[in-house]
Amino acid sequence: MQKVVTNEQMKKMDRRTIQDLGVPGIVLMENAGYQASEIIAGFCKENAIDSVLIFTGRGNNGGDGFVIARHLHKAGFNIIVHATATGEELDGDAAVNYNICEKFGITIIRIDSAENLPEIKKPTLLVDALLGTGIKGTVKGIYAEIIEWMNTLQLPVAAIDIPSGLNGNSALVESVAVAADFTVTMGLPKCAQLFYPARSHVGDLHVVDIGMPAFVENDEAVRLNLIDADDVHLPEPEAWQNKYTAGTVFILSGSPGMTGAAVMAAQGAAVSGAGLVYVGIPWILNSVLESKLTEQLTLPLPCDDFGILKEEAIDLIREKIDWADAFLVGPGMGRHERTLGLIGSAIEYAEETNTPTVIDADGLFLLAGQPELTSRLNESFILTPHHGEFIRVSGHKKHEMQSAPWHALEEFLESHQCTVNLKGAPSRAGSQSKGIFINSTGNAGLAKGGSGDVLAGLICGLLSRNLSPLDAAIFANWLHGHAADLAADELSITGYQPTDLIYFLKTIIGRS
Repeated sequence: MQKVVTNEQMKKMDRRTIQDLGVPGIVLMENAGYQASEIIAGFCKENAIDSVLIFTGRGNNGGDGFVIARHLHKAGFNIIVHATATGEELDGDAAVNYNICEKFGITIIRIDSAENLPEIKKPTLLVDALLGTGIKGTVKGIYAEIIEWMNTLQLPVAAIDIPSGLNGNSALVESVAVAADFTVTMGLPKCAQLFYPARSHVGDLHVVDIGMPAFVENDEAVRLNLIDADDVHLPEPEAWQNKYTAGTVFILSGSPGMTGAAVMAAQGAAVSGAGLVYVGIPWILNSVLESKLTEQLTLPLPCDDFGILKEEAIDLIREKIDWADAFLVGPGMGRHERTLGLIGSAIEYAEETNTPTVIDADGLFLLAGQPELTSRLNESFILTPHHGEFIRVSGHKKHEMQSAPWHALEEFLESHQCTVNLKGAPSRAGSQSKGIFINSTGNAGLAKGGSGDVLAGLICGLLSRNLSPLDAAIFANWLHGHAADLAADELSITGYQPTDLIYFLKTIIGRS
């Protein structure tokens, strides 16, 4: 697990390391440049590239570029540096490393106009060490010209720390930005590197150690964390357990035209390792569910001739909530007034009985109109909104979700006790007490109706196995995304369907 930082948090860590711990800034720059040069050298060797053009700016990002130039020159690569500022125009550590490059005999060409951009006739890697994370507003002048030129070439590009033109604090691409094949970032991942559309400019992300001590990088004030495979640990089944002690799940789901949601949620819960899964369904749809579900059980509920649940269904619903270790409500239920009333009554009963509960889809639609109920829910309740649903529930603006979706979730959690699993690219789970955990798996093939139903069922199934609500969401996100990655490898991103996730989940859950 790694912390994920804003620009300000990274600068604070830099200052603490330099000022409080006495590590000179030039040492951090040397470490950063050396580590980046190793990754660049590896890429060049794999792709038979022996020529590297490095473009440097006026700040520390340019200083990193000079260190990279020196190490690649020493390793035998053909290096030319195109600098937007020369030694007398630079300050501090960047100026020192510029002067070292000159003494090493490395070719440095001053570039102040697009007319000075080189013609390239052989396999070459371009290195973007122009602007770094500190940019504000749009890119202009020579920097914009260089970036636009880079993006028109059919050549690989490595970005240092962050592709120039992006701001580490925003997922938006405000103006022209380098489209990198890979990015070498210093110390810790930056927020914008993980979220689209900025993420599409980053390419493969490499995080390198620049010599900050672990207690600096693991600052508790940093509330964002990136999850990887080593962080996912599911409980081993006990040898003595039976179907009642392995985890019991009750799912209230489905309506005419949306039985698939109930089926996929039930299968998602079952594949988690839960021992018994019941699906509450309008009785008029029971034959449909029984034809699609074999291992999972159905609970036919009173409804009218149109499949709308009747108010007396609440008694059977409450009985099953009492029986269940975990409860899922909402997928495919519809938004009829009587249905929403039953959803609200079920949630309130789960609150009274302190039953771990996942609220999805039409359950979230109900919460959007009942903020007082949302504010009462504790950490045992997991909300699973996509961005549109989160906007309705939280009151955040669309622009806020586009520019800094992690911050919008942080703000919501400051005033709400419930656990939130905010779906997207990437998904992230969070709670007020523990912070936010960003998922590292998944692909665009998950943008299909039904993917969220599988995920909601999977979360509920893991919840029934005595995982904490936050761990259930974190682990389910990773497993769900990993299954999607396996499905994409075998069936293609566009070809696999949400039901295919069940098969791939079966292959990985027992190994996690």
